[in-house]
Amino acid sequence: MPAAPLQKMEVFFNFKSLCESVLEMDLERAFRIFEEQSNLAFPDLKNIEEGQARVFLTSMNRSLYNYILYKRDISLHNCCFQNSIMVHKCESRNGLFARGQAILQMYYNELNLSQKNNVYINRAKQFIEENLSEPLSLEQVANQVFVCKAYLSELFSNCTGIKFSEYVTLQRVEQAKRLLICSNQSIQEISQNCGFSSAAYFSSVFARVAGKSPRKFRQEILKNTA
Repeated sequence: MPAAPLQKMEVFFNFKSLCESVLEMDLERAFRIFEEQSNLAFPDLKNIEEGQARVFLTSMNRSLYNYILYKRDISLHNCCFQNSIMVHKCESRNGLFARGQAILQMYYNELNLSQKNNVYINRAKQFIEENLSEPLSLEQVANQVFVCKAYLSELFSNCTGIKFSEYVTLQRVEQAKRLLICSNQSIQEISQNCGFSSAAYFSSVFARVAGKSPRKFRQEILKNTA
């Protein structure tokens, strides 16, 4: 359902759509929303009061900080502080656009960095790696790293670019490749040790991901190393 149009004064304080775009790591959309909202706030291109521009950018900066803190429990206070300093130097429409985009870019960069180093994702990955032979559910892993499963699911999508279930499958296949290369275990044994419910299912998933069956993969590796 599309968001209702913002009222004249509301554009100075309601940055929900823009915040959502930044949190979804869609910087291009965030830039577009910022331009549309600033055009609504300042329809006269030539006359922008410096005080109003500061109110607009300050409100956006604080909205981004609070939204990210509430949604992700990430406090980007240094980012917010640096942006606050930059806001007070805004003196023109060009300055408004330049500083607004700089604010969005800074939050985007900080979020990107925090996601790559996210402690919950790192713990989840370690737990998955150590338990590939066991059934692994999103809820089980979330309990192990002390977050709710909805948040962990969102983190996997944002930090790895794929869903939790896809990540687990890929890790199982990578483990299977290592065992096919470095062990004499049968296909059945490898499927069990990598957490697949059956050898037939293992072969189907492996072929889909690797482009060939486990048996053919092993044969080609052995042939190339002979």
